Order: sequence, then structure tokens, then C-alpha cells
Amino acid sequence: MNCYKFPEQKILQQEALFSREKLSELLTQASAPEAPVTGYIRFADSDAALYFLFFLNGAPYAAGRYAGGRPVSYTIRELGDHLATSASATMKVALCQTDPVLLKCMLLFLQEEPAVKAPTTLIDLEYIVRQIGEAGSHALITLCREQQFNFFFFKNGKAALAHFADQEFERAAGMTVDEEMLLYTFQPGAKVDAYVFRDMVTEEAKDAALLDSSSLLEILTGGTGQPAAASPQPERTEILNARPRLPSVVLSLESGPQQGERFTVTLPCVIGRKGCDLVLNDGQISRRHAELKVVERKLVIEDLGSTNGTMVNGENVTSKRLSPGDLLTIGETSLRVTPV
Repeated sequence: MNCYKFPEQKILQQEALFSREKLSELLTQASAPEAPVTGYIRFADSDAALYFLFFLNGAPYAAGRYAGGRPVSYTIRELGDHLATSASATMKVALCQTDPVLLKCMLLFLQEEPAVKAPTTLIDLEYIVRQIGEAGSHALITLCREQQFNFFFFKNGKAALAHFADQEFERAAGMTVDEEMLLYTFQPGAKVDAYVFRDMVTEEAKDAALLDSSSLLEILTGGTGQPAAASPQPERTEILNARPRLPSVVLSLESGPQQGERFTVTLPCVIGRKGCDLVLNDGQISRRHAELKVVERKLVIEDLGSTNGTMVNGENVTSKRLSPGDLLTIGETSLRVTPV
């Protein structure tokens, strides 16, 4: 049985044994257009390791792992690699829904190094709370008792929301969030470790924009098949304030004057002649021929009014969402799109 516990908020699907069919069911539910999920799929293994795949408004956002007292941030492909090599026959999966604040808290915990990490007996937690208030900025305090992680989010210096993994703690009516936090800290019992985060920047996985539920299933179950190619709550989603890594893709030239070359390009990327982000030695392409960019967190190619047009998998397009493995034809050059 797994030892670590994080806040669940709302369980959409209870723990069940991991299988391709079960994961497909969870991915379909998480990305359903009529009710897209913000939250996570949790993979719990018998060695006390927890793996997470996070979603924001139904789209894959990030991944991570917690085991042996260490948080690790993953790309989604790295998560798939670890599941392929490490998953046991007893691994279980569950789907949990969160608000954007809890999503932010979990991402911070897995991605960032805390400014303070110490038992509460060795720090002045009340002084830290006062410091946060005087700074007037967002912050996160995580309290861990008996391997249960509880999150206390401060907005503009004031304690705003608490998410408890410890369900045995009785939350008293009428208490403020910071009062609840201090009560939890100083109640009798096992020691409490504190993690204080002042840098509130989280990152989207660099491969998230290329993935949908079909390609996710292949990656997370070790498949080799070809992948398939809503407004959030404004106040709480603004709190995410993520600074995503600049997304990149690999373009492999399969035909044309530069056949055999490979380019890793950062998006957005204009393809064309001199002065563009990616310059191709092809007399059939226009000065500014086409642009690769991210639109609503999906990779898109847009023809920029070129003379000879742009094709995806043999079809003329003006704008089209891309999937890993798609073949672009620009002039006499064919380029295969793959994630970094």
C-alpha cells in the first residue's frame, strides 16, 4: 500500500488496477469536451512511488513523481518511459479533479525547490506568515505530517485556501486559513515538516502541446501506433500564472535540397527564406511561407499566403492542427514533425 498522500479534492474515478483499457477510460473522461477536467491521474505503485499526469481544462499539462521523499518533474514522455520500465502488476490508477489553485500547489511542490524546508520545531512559522503578508505576494506553505501533504495558499500575502490530505484533522468552523494552518502545526502528535515556496512559477511540460488522448495512451502504455492528430474560472486560473517553457519540435527533412538534415525549432517559427526563423534552401518556397505555432495549447501550421501552398500528409491546408509524425510539404521540401 502507498504511504504518501496528497489532497484529492474530488475523486472522479476511484483507484483501480492499471491497464491500457482503464487508462484509456480515464484519459477519455479527462479530455471530454463537455466536461474537461482540471486535475490529475495518479499512478500508485507498491514501492510507495506516486506518479502524476496533470490536466488543465482537459489538456495534458505536466507530469511528475514523488518517491523516497523526493519530488521529480517529468516531461510526459519521461513519465511514459518510467511507467514502461517501473510499473508493477499491482499499480493502481485514479482520476481526481482539482481547482486551479490545488493544481498550482501540486506543480510547485513537484517542480520547484522550496525557499525553506525544515521541521516546524526549528522555524518560526508565525514569523514566516508575517513576512509573506508584508511582501503582499503569492506564496505556498506545505505541511507534511506522517507523509500526508497539506497545502496552504497565500494570495497577495493573505492566506486564501487550504487543501488537506490529512482527513483526520477536524477543521474548526469560523477559523481563518492561517489559523487552521497554525492549529494543524502545533497540535500534539507526530512532527510536522514545512516547505515554504515564494517563487510561484510553474512550467508546462515542453511536449504537452503535441499530445492528445490518443497519443497519450500510446506514450503511457508503451504503444507504437501513430497518434491522432473552454474558458477557465478567471480569478483562480490567473493564479496559475505559469511561465511555460518555450515549446520546441524537431523537423526532419525527408525530401528536398536539404534531405537528411534535422532542425530543432522553438515556437512560434516562421519557415521561409532569408530573415525567417527557419531558412530552407528551396526555390519553390515563398519569402514567408508558413508558420508553426501553438494555438490553444496545440501545435498548428498556418500557410502565410504562399505562392505554392502548404500540405499536411498530402492535403493542401491553410491552417491545421498537427500531431506527432505528420508530414509537411513546403515547396519541394518534406518535413516530418516529432516532439523534442
